[in-house]
Amino acid sequence: MATWADIQSWELSYVEEAEDLIEAEVREAREIIADLEHAAKDIRSQGEAPDRMRQRLSEIQDKLDSRLNELTEYALATAELHGYVSRVAAKRKSAWEVAAEVGYDIPESGVVQPSAPETRFEPVASKFAELRDCVDDAVRIATEAEETVGPRYQALADGQYVLAEGRHSESAGLANDADPSWTPEEVSVWWALLSESEREALINKDPEKYGNLNGIDMASRAKANDLVLNGRIDAAGHRIPGTGLLEKAQKEYDEAKAAYERDKDSFWGRQYSDDEALERYRNAENKLNDLLAIKKALDGNSDISLIALEFGERGENVRAALAIGDVDNAKHVTTLVPGMTTSCRRSTDLNLGYARNMIEAAEDAGGAEKGSVAAVAWMGYEAPPHPEELDFSVASTHKAEVGGQKLNGFLTGIHSWRSERGMDVHQSAITHSYGSTTGGFAMRDIGEGVVDDFVYTGSPGSAVHSVGTLGVDPDHTWVSAIPLHDDVQGMGPDWTFGRDPKELEGIGHLSGDATGGDGYNSDPNAGTFANHSAYFYRAKEGQHNYSLEDIGKVIADTKER
Repeated sequence: MATWADIQSWELSYVEEAEDLIEAEVREAREIIADLEHAAKDIRSQGEAPDRMRQRLSEIQDKLDSRLNELTEYALATAELHGYVSRVAAKRKSAWEVAAEVGYDIPESGVVQPSAPETRFEPVASKFAELRDCVDDAVRIATEAEETVGPRYQALADGQYVLAEGRHSESAGLANDADPSWTPEEVSVWWALLSESEREALINKDPEKYGNLNGIDMASRAKANDLVLNGRIDAAGHRIPGTGLLEKAQKEYDEAKAAYERDKDSFWGRQYSDDEALERYRNAENKLNDLLAIKKALDGNSDISLIALEFGERGENVRAALAIGDVDNAKHVTTLVPGMTTSCRRSTDLNLGYARNMIEAAEDAGGAEKGSVAAVAWMGYEAPPHPEELDFSVASTHKAEVGGQKLNGFLTGIHSWRSERGMDVHQSAITHSYGSTTGGFAMRDIGEGVVDDFVYTGSPGSAVHSVGTLGVDPDHTWVSAIPLHDDVQGMGPDWTFGRDPKELEGIGHLSGDATGGDGYNSDPNAGTFANHSAYFYRAKEGQHNYSLEDIGKVIADTKER
């Protein structure tokens, strides 16, 4: 079992150096095997001598196959270790940040014992509790790494690793498909080692999987999701009828509507309403409208791509992420995480509009070069509906916690693919309303260096009690709070939602002045939530939305404390 003292020497840079060396060896081995395969095929003569040559080449190739399998396993095991070490390093840093905030030195044993009796939800006591959680989590993750990755390395050292992925497999020396247990870091390594033709074959074989696989490039995800949404393509380049989600959703809706109307018009249907048939009809209608909204956003907008698409279970919304710009190559990538009532049918145009406004703010106020910013409207979790629908899940953090795990994987995938290609990226997450609590939960377990800047807006709760608990440099954590008509701020109870982020010590405060935004409501008698989304409103002619401008500076990495 790992100890707190053990993990003080864990450094991500050591793992990254090893990854680079191993992957270079894998690429070289694959090239040699391919060359030998061509050489074997070039021996066309018949007779004893040519047969011996072919036999000898085959023996060499078999040995190379075995060696390549081992190298590939080393590469994947090291990538898995990368993910663990990244999280341990982030947790370790968080522990020291919180310890400094409360004036406490963490003993070598890692046992955190505040001098005063703990009342967990008093401000200082809550920070001590988070400090203890960070230390415990770091040790737990390190122990899991030893128990999971250690045996992989041991099997290789003992010569016991065997994978039948020879030169005649679909992808020589590499797994033919992504394993569901792989981390985004493992996926990125494996995907980078595949050839373009191998990737293309996988996308066509299982577009549902590769359209949502964290760790591959977003261009490939968009290509896969096009097939999922609109249908597979045959050899002649034509869509295959009945293979797209849109067609399937339309058929499901037509059938559900017909069944509901048939039952409703029957004698027994008039006497006893068929709640199940109505629910099926409404669910089918919502799913269809979700997909139609996505389709509408994509049509005629060449700069928008669909980089996540999940149909969801019965009763759930379609979950999706749409990107404006080139996420794979942009210097700055920002992800907007919206809150309550988010669904594709209601929110696609709205969130894409906010994403465009953020890009413009990054360029105009932040000074980012034109075309250097990509923005993602991330609707990839099941956001709570409005309580008027008699669903009160917004009062709980359950959906934020589940959504936070999904957001964590999404952001980690962007970072891991860019790192795999040796391309730096400044990545920010701009979170709003219930989505800010979702973002806070995501940041609590994010790896070191994945997210560079994190912003709360209109937040009911930060999901933490200390800014140091977030896996982001505290100097790059921010909050924007509009003072008029945004009563969502701090609405969640501290013991579940965390503290109101504007009260977190050490957080950076962005402007909350959105008075120049087009749609800002200055009427003192307006509803208490009238300006809840004003952070993202484009400025009126000749005026400023300073909140949006500050967000743009964060995205462009030019905002100073």
